[in-house]
This record gives sequence, structure tokens and C-alpha cells, in this order.
Amino acid sequence: MNTAQSWSAYWAQMGDKGGCLPGAPPEVDAQLTRLWAEFAHQFGGGAKLVDLACGAGAVMRSLLRGNDGLDLVGVDYAELPKSRSKRITLIGSTDIASLPFEDGHFDGLTSQFGIEYADLATAGPEMARVAKPGARLQFVVHHAESPVVEQNRNRHAALCAIARSSILDMARTAAAQPGSDTALLRQAFSLVARSHPDQAVVREIAAGIDNAIRIGGKKGNTEFDRISANLTRECEVLAALLDAALDEDGIAEFAGTLSRGFVCRPVKPLKLRGLANPIAWLVSAARKD
Repeated sequence: MNTAQSWSAYWAQMGDKGGCLPGAPPEVDAQLTRLWAEFAHQFGGGAKLVDLACGAGAVMRSLLRGNDGLDLVGVDYAELPKSRSKRITLIGSTDIASLPFEDGHFDGLTSQFGIEYADLATAGPEMARVAKPGARLQFVVHHAESPVVEQNRNRHAALCAIARSSILDMARTAAAQPGSDTALLRQAFSLVARSHPDQAVVREIAAGIDNAIRIGGKKGNTEFDRISANLTRECEVLAALLDAALDEDGIAEFAGTLSRGFVCRPVKPLKLRGLANPIAWLVSAARKD
């Protein structure tokens, strides 16, 4: 499964109501929702905005809360679920470096935890091409030290530990031999759980595998296949997230590349009261005239 397929499967599972940060504290989601609603206030009715690496459209739903007169389109290289909103168009299987829009089409460009996955050297000129002179841009970018990234780093480590182990093979063997001893399987899960004590996903997968063993037969094998596919898919998605998260040097390079087509304001760390580390980088800019 390649990265595009992994993200396609992710958004298919999340559905059209899915967000970029499942499991994140409600305060984080609330702050990001307010941020996008405030950005939307800057535009008049009928303004055209494009959300880049849009996923299932979480940012655009927040934009509409702030300004329900916007004309919104989102693009992503993954296959996407169909939008249920008449104000939102989702276009999947689309590379940001080759956008299907005419020159100077958009009044605004947005992205939340998405644009940093792209090759900005090729995507930047294309974004500048489809933006009107003076078009406003706002990106929320993964911060390498954010609690969101740290949470996903720990989850990725736990999932990879399961994927690298022989747990699924032992489980399939146990399912094929009813009444067999599963002590080694339990011991393998116990070792992973002790190494990753804060990761509930280990217990969740253990419960899913235990259920598949009890089911047995073809249905049990189908359940094992589902667990294995989901494990592979999430490991791929989380690895991409961790690679995309930017430290201070990374965000400086990002802003420098973006400045070839846009006038960038100083990048700011986006902070949440009560958290020591920023939750993201906030990038704001305007298309050069």
C-alpha cells in the first residue's frame, strides 16, 4: 500500500465528517475552528478559496461557520468521500503541483496539516499561479515539538512494534487450531503493552485479534486481514506525518520557498493556553502583485 492509497483508505474510514486530528484534545480543535472562522471574516460574499491537501474538508466547514457566503473547493492527492455541502467541492486524486484551475482564480488559499506533505518547490509556483494578486494565504503546519506530533509519534511506535512482531501470525495459527495454547500470543502483547504503557491502541488491537480468534474460519481470516490492512495503513500515514512535521529550520526553509510567490508575514508558533509547546506553526502571506 503506497502513501496515496493509505491516505485514501484513511479518509474513506473517517468519512466526510472526519478531521485532521482524531483524538486531539477538544481545546485544540476549538482553537483551530476559531482560527479559520476569523480568517473567513476577511472575505466578501462569493469569494473563492481553495483548501490544499484538504482531506474530508474540516477546514472548509470551519470557514463556512465564519462566512457562509464563500465558494470553497478542496484538493487532495488521495481519493476523497463526496462532500454533502453545496458550498464545498472536493477534488481528489489531484497533485498540488498540477492544479486544475485557471490563472488568478482564487481569493484565498488555506491548508491545515496538509501542505507540508507536498514538495513546495514545485507546488509553490502552482499555488501562486492560481491565486489572484493580493490573495490571502493561511496555513497551519505541523510543529515538530507539538503535543499532537508527540502523541502520534508514540502511537506510531506502538503500532510498528505490533507490525514487526509475529503477533498476527501467531493469532492466525491459534484461530486455525481451536483450543490451542495462546500463552505466547498473550506474552507478545504483554511485552508491547509494557513498552508502550500509554497507548490504548495496543489493548484495542489485542481485543480485535482475540475476537477474530473466537470467530475463526473464513470470517476470522477476513477480520485478521482487516486488522492487518488497518495496521499497515496507519503506520504509513503516521510515518508521513512525522516526516512532514517541521522544526525551526524546516519552517524557515518552508517560508523561504513560499516567499518566491507570496509576501510572507513572520511565521508564528500557534500556542494553546496550558500547553508548554506550540500545537502548530501559523503561516500567513499574500500573493505578490
